[in-house]
Amino acid sequence: MNALPAILPRSLLFLSLVLPGTLHAAGTASEIAIQNTAIEKMLMDELFIDRGRYNLLAETRCQYAYMDSPAVAVSQGRVRIKVRLSGKLGVEAGGQCVSSGSDVVQLAVSGKPTFSGEKIGLTDVRIDEISNEAYRVLLQQFLENAVPRAVQINVREGLQRMLAERQTKYEVVISRLSVTDLTAENNVLRAVLTFALTAR
Repeated sequence: MNALPAILPRSLLFLSLVLPGTLHAAGTASEIAIQNTAIEKMLMDELFIDRGRYNLLAETRCQYAYMDSPAVAVSQGRVRIKVRLSGKLGVEAGGQCVSSGSDVVQLAVSGKPTFSGEKIGLTDVRIDEISNEAYRVLLQQFLENAVPRAVQINVREGLQRMLAERQTKYEVVISRLSVTDLTAENNVLRAVLTFALTAR
């Protein structure tokens, strides 16, 4: 599995991988840095799970549509995802398929990072580029549900797991957590955290 999701196993694993190298004290604040390659792994683990594909249409002899080869860039305050969309939009008539043939569509979508409910995620997910408008209508579920679900990082769960792995005879819990700054530039999603710890 991959980096810091909202689903428990992924979130815990990702923070254990990322935080030891990227969480550091900065006065009362600390920082999480998530590179574009980690976000690509989130997408592959959560969405592109059918031979590296995400299916938009169930395949029949007359039609199919799927996406593959996601590439992520982080810049200008947004997480940007480019994918290749392959498809065929046809109908069956008289026992034969009527279509214009197979298509390869260049697609780019992006989302704005946000922090809500102790999770880093994406909002305002939109299409920035699509080379064939006929496929736009198929992308609603991908934009509204799939991408926000895949790129979701539960900060508290990840931090708590990291602390649990390091503790000895006493338990350390996070009693307060907030993100004071969230930026997306130079292929890094960076969050500045403030949190309070209680030992018991």
